[in-house]
Order: sequence, then C-alpha cells, then structure tokens
Amino acid sequence: MNRQIEIEELSQNTFFWKYYFCWSRGYDEKEEINIDEALEIVETNETEAHEWEWKFFNQNDIEENPRYVAGKINDDLNYAVEFAEYEINFFLNDIYIGNLGGHFESWFFTLDELLAFEKYSNLFLLFLPMVGIQENEKAVLKPIIVKHLNAIPKFEAHSEYISDCILNGLVMQSPFVEIKDIGLTNIENHSVRNITDYPRYKEDVTKLNKILKNNLVP
Repeated sequence: MNRQIEIEELSQNTFFWKYYFCWSRGYDEKEEINIDEALEIVETNETEAHEWEWKFFNQNDIEENPRYVAGKINDDLNYAVEFAEYEINFFLNDIYIGNLGGHFESWFFTLDELLAFEKYSNLFLLFLPMVGIQENEKAVLKPIIVKHLNAIPKFEAHSEYISDCILNGLVMQSPFVEIKDIGLTNIENHSVRNITDYPRYKEDVTKLNKILKNNLVP
C-alpha cells in the first residue's frame, strides 16, 4: 500500500474527519464529555468505520510504516501530517510543530496563520487542532469551522455543536507575543512555540516564524 494519503481522499470523507477530530483536545463543557464522546452524534456504522480505519491506515503495518498526508503549499513551504500508531504528528518544512495523542503538543498556529490555509483544499481542517486562540476569537473562527464542517456528510446537521466542542480545546490561557529576532512565541504548556519552557525548539521556531511571516500572513 502507498504510505502517502492524497489530500483529495479527505474531501467529504465522514469516516476520516470523525476519526481525526476524536484525537483533538475538544470537549463539551456543559455535558462534561470529551470530543470523542461528543462526536458520537455523527452516526456511522461501527463495523464499516472499523473496516475503513483498518484499511485506510494499513493497520498491519502502521507501527513500522505509518501513513501520512503531505504536499507543497508553495515554493517555500511544505507540510506533512503523519498517522503513527498512538499519535498524529505535524510537520512544516520537515520541522516538527506538534502532535495529537497522549503527550500532545499543540497551540502552534495563530488564528491569522490558520486562516491563511483556508485557500488550500482540506488544509484548514487538517491544521485546525494546531491553532491557539483567545476566548474572544471563538466568534471569528466558529462560522468558518461551521462552513467547512457543513461540507462533510453527516456533520452538517451538527456542525454548530461540533464547532463549539472543537473551539473549547483551542483556547490558550495567554496570547502569542512577538520577540525580537525570534518572532511569535507563546508560554502555553505543551506548545512547541513556547521557547521559554522548551528552549530546544528556539532555532526551529525562529526559522519557521520567518517562513510563515513571508508566506502566509500579510
């Protein structure tokens, strides 16, 4: 089986997006349930979903040869999302920017950076779990998430609710700040852009900040 998943395979793929967002940090604040339970509202046949997941991610070989989505955004920027056995890893220009899983690291993209990916097919939803926002930015991001979820079969009837759950997991306790000669950083736990607590990321963050500033945000 080809290890690379063509990003076009994700379009309107109910099984994939339900699987994918179950890995995110979202939750239903009122009912006090995590997003994997909340997503049960999107009805799919469990047997069919299991068979799809086994085939799509080549479960017989996922530990040694995980599947991935990858591509070029432009001449200066490429991405990869790797589906390992127990986590989903994110890369820009072969530089690690976070993961979804037991030892998650998130809150890498700013809202403006995420919105710049909207013009690229499927990248907005793919990078959505990696964004960090402030509480007051929920109102800006929600209608855009709803619009994209509405394009996925069986999500459209619940897109408002699912968006709220996803947004709950994206809020940071502190904002992004600009540091001279480094660029945008934050001080969130579990953030690759937190170079205060994780100085090992400083060189990569500095490098990616320059690339993102030149290629994404005006």
